[in-house]
Amino acid sequence: MFGKTRIEKVQNAATLPSGIAEIIFCIFDEKRRLKHHYQSIRPNGASAGGFKLLNDPAAAFDHILLCEAVSSRKPVSVLFNEGAGRSVFFNVLPYEYKRGRFHFACLQVAIEQQSAQETEPVDSLIALDESRVCLLLADARKAVLAASSVVPEAFGYSSDKLVGQKLSDLFGVADLGRIYSGSADTHESIQNCVFQCQDGSKRDVEVKKYTATDGGMLYVVSDVTRPQLNEEITSVATRERRRIGQDLHDSVGQMLTGISLLGRSLANGLKRAGNAAHEDAAQISDLADDASNQIRQISRGLMPTDIVHRGLHDSLRNLARMTTASCGMKCETAIDDRIVFPDGAIETHLFRIAQEAVNNAVRHSGGSHIYITISEEEGLPQLEVRDNGRWRNIIENEGGIGMRTMQYRATAINGKLNIGQVPGGGTRVLCRLEADDFGEIRVD
Repeated sequence: MFGKTRIEKVQNAATLPSGIAEIIFCIFDEKRRLKHHYQSIRPNGASAGGFKLLNDPAAAFDHILLCEAVSSRKPVSVLFNEGAGRSVFFNVLPYEYKRGRFHFACLQVAIEQQSAQETEPVDSLIALDESRVCLLLADARKAVLAASSVVPEAFGYSSDKLVGQKLSDLFGVADLGRIYSGSADTHESIQNCVFQCQDGSKRDVEVKKYTATDGGMLYVVSDVTRPQLNEEITSVATRERRRIGQDLHDSVGQMLTGISLLGRSLANGLKRAGNAAHEDAAQISDLADDASNQIRQISRGLMPTDIVHRGLHDSLRNLARMTTASCGMKCETAIDDRIVFPDGAIETHLFRIAQEAVNNAVRHSGGSHIYITISEEEGLPQLEVRDNGRWRNIIENEGGIGMRTMQYRATAINGKLNIGQVPGGGTRVLCRLEADDFGEIRVD
């Protein structure tokens, strides 16, 4: 992969962003041989007596920071404040080149404090002190070999967890196309990309890329999600979780507790009377206890994580079982298991839409059956929840939080929500994903 002995040197290859004095990227092996050297330095950018570890690659391997990375084989990220408005970020990303043999990718970025007249922020490449940037070293197969020790908390990944991930696990198809086709070593950001976080959520990012050896690349991924938008989404999600948790705890939870107590009392009475049906009554009480415990977990906000790990299909089947067992309506599923949603956020939103639709059917339809379906129509995946009860045009009640929540969730995943009447009566809630978005989430 990265092990050829050639050395590539580029002096002042591209105009450096405002506020950056130098960018140097080197790769060494354990025998202190330089495998790759990229350098871009602003004229008169280097300060006398300042930190110059990679400015002299031949001597750099003797530095204590590289020695630490060699001995620990862990990523190292350090910020040096040299005074006079100058700082240097230094990062080492060790990675296993061959079994038991390591190489060390090193990035050094020197910045200079902007003058009072300059109002633009310093380039995002050097925002490591704000934990908004991570470095990903990928091989020619687009798999992550190493990651910086600094990873934005919102991404949900640790440095170790990023190693081995494919770039297709972290970015959508459209973004990957722009990232792969974008020019390297220009210091220009590839903007308007979306990073797929470990919990299924998404962050707006900008990406820079620097050439390594053997088709590999160093990617600088900067989190540029607008704080206001993030706060709005978080606020909506928090309010909704609070409402659902409160409703479940105060209504369904208490009802299940009552059923459990009545079942236990009935079981005791039947047992004293010598009736063998006491075992069935005891089982009903135990099932009610189990359901009550699950309600408590959901009310504490644990269900989204459970959906990510369990998967949408199994979560919908479990919803159907719970509905049939507790609500007096038979709930059935027809799920095409060939339809896969690798994006946890999409699965969570679809599950919540199904959950709200099922709750509406139980409370308002007066029917006997609910059907949950995952299928494709004209190549587009869709979720359908329908009942055989009374048609109820819930669109007329758009002020209700349930309707607004379903609309919000459909919009969040680039889906289209339709609510209509089933022939002969009943209500159908249909959420179909749009083609562009589905193309992005169907990444292998």
